[in-house]
Amino acid sequence: MPRICHLITRFILGGAQRLALETCASLRDRGWDVELWTGPQTGAEGSLHEEARNRRLPLRLVPHLVREISVLADAQAYGWLRRELRRERFDILHTHSSKAGILGRLAGADAGVPIRVHSVHGWAMTPETSGAARLLYTALERYAARRTTRLVAVSDWVRQTGLAAGIGRPQQYRVIRGGIVFPGATDVATRSRRRRELGLPEDAVVLGTLGRLDPAKDPLGALEGALPLIRDDPRLHLVFIGDGRLRARMERARERSGLGSRVMLAGLRHDGSHFLPALDVFFLSSRWEGFPLVVIEAMAAGLPVVSFDVAGVREAVEDGRTGYLVPPGDRATWTRRLGELARDASRRRIFGDRGRESARARFSLETMMEETEGFYRALLSGNQISVSS
Repeated sequence: MPRICHLITRFILGGAQRLALETCASLRDRGWDVELWTGPQTGAEGSLHEEARNRRLPLRLVPHLVREISVLADAQAYGWLRRELRRERFDILHTHSSKAGILGRLAGADAGVPIRVHSVHGWAMTPETSGAARLLYTALERYAARRTTRLVAVSDWVRQTGLAAGIGRPQQYRVIRGGIVFPGATDVATRSRRRRELGLPEDAVVLGTLGRLDPAKDPLGALEGALPLIRDDPRLHLVFIGDGRLRARMERARERSGLGSRVMLAGLRHDGSHFLPALDVFFLSSRWEGFPLVVIEAMAAGLPVVSFDVAGVREAVEDGRTGYLVPPGDRATWTRRLGELARDASRRRIFGDRGRESARARFSLETMMEETEGFYRALLSGNQISVSS
């Protein structure tokens, strides 16, 4: 059986990391020989290391592989990767995230790994990246793409953005969207249990989100935008599930609001999607995304979605049918749409039912894995490596 190595910079609680974990675990369940390698850093966002070990997934730490740019650490990580990849003799190296993607692909090419795949969950060149940094990141991605067999984009937006930046060739790209294991139907009893676990009133209308408290997700902007709604309607509660480097600033903003427990910072929850049934409306305030897996989880839980129309969100949410998409930066419209759903239980139910059906039809883990396996088999066949050896 061919040997596969997945490599990611940090194994924190996040969409890219969750996709890497589920891909590796599913491949092992399907009989593939796969390992997952990651840098040692975690952070306030939480870690998936323990879950990987509990699921008996071979997890190996890569010394010196860190998120920050460091000439010394990056050179050490590259040297370690080149040596170990040459020694392990993998047939496929599949990288995730920018730092691991660049160092891993270069080291894999020098080590003689025959197939080098990179999943693009989102480009490092975000709308807020400075001009000099954008030029550097684009140049590095272009160079790495020349030493890459195929590029997997998690959304068509990611593919188009990469090609527009001159990264890779059209024939190198394959779009494979993320998938999830769908929960059982959310009934009244489940909703009530989740609300009790969070300490939410049974009769509240709950507007909430799940994700890192990080500038890219703009939780401070979401809090500011939702506060007028919460002040005007005593039924409304606001919930942020997750943690991150903006936690202290979020706590101060909540204190200034004077709304007490009606603005909840639920903190780090290892399985945050477990609490989605406690919500009535799911919102996303991200400044940029690749393809937000959490939106699929929210739709699967039967929640209408309000989001800025960034990156791949449009490939999941149908504006006016399963939620609302708002022009990026238009906070007034974002607040208005959130308020419309907060006041209209019938519309929430209709949008939520449509979203659940759409998610089940398009974004299952089974579909993602069938596409991934077929993709691997085609690559291995092209390299004349037997998938049954």
